[in-house]
Amino acid sequence: MISILLLTKNILVEQEMQTKLQRLNYEVFCCSNMFYLAAQQAKKLQMINYFDYIILSETISENEMRQLLATIPESKTILRKLEKEPEKQLEGVDGWISEGSSIEELRETLCRWEKSSASQDVILSLVGSRIGVGAEVNTTGSLTLSKLERRALEKLYQANGKVISREDLCEYLWTDGATKSRLAQLSILIKKLRIAFQKDGITGETVQTSWGEGYLLTTTAMEYYEQEREREMLLS
Repeated sequence: MISILLLTKNILVEQEMQTKLQRLNYEVFCCSNMFYLAAQQAKKLQMINYFDYIILSETISENEMRQLLATIPESKTILRKLEKEPEKQLEGVDGWISEGSSIEELRETLCRWEKSSASQDVILSLVGSRIGVGAEVNTTGSLTLSKLERRALEKLYQANGKVISREDLCEYLWTDGATKSRLAQLSILIKKLRIAFQKDGITGETVQTSWGEGYLLTTTAMEYYEQEREREMLLS
């Protein structure tokens, strides 16, 4: 059974969503106390690791959501519950669901995420490494990245610690630029870059989100990637 953690400031307003999810045979844990602990950043909550999906309620503000995202592992699928579709892709969030969705709409939305996660796990087990967004895997050096991910990382590295906007990154990576679809893909791609660094044993922030502006590569990530590039040059 798939487990869902619904973080909220008021569990009473989540009853309808919780009922719908339970009718779809999801195990749902609705919690407000954990929200306050995470928001205060008292500790990384180990309990979060037991859930497949994290849903952030619309009762949580944008600033509070950013605090929560800092406590949630990058590997988790994070969805935002909103009354209507957001005008732009939510940074750090994989997708969104609506309180007003019918059981059928909610079923299909979550099913898409289940299939996405399942297909990724299968590929990971077959190749023994991580995958990129719609691209061939490049295994040069220690970091295992797709060609698209490596291009994004190289662009961030060349910025030398300065912020690159999400729109500029999309323009650089794709010919059709910063469409809604591409911005969503970029969020996934950035998450995969962070996971790649983590798998190589790099702790702390690597690709940092500058809220409302874009992304930048931290000093730790830049130094590590510089070593990777030097290693590649020696091997070529």
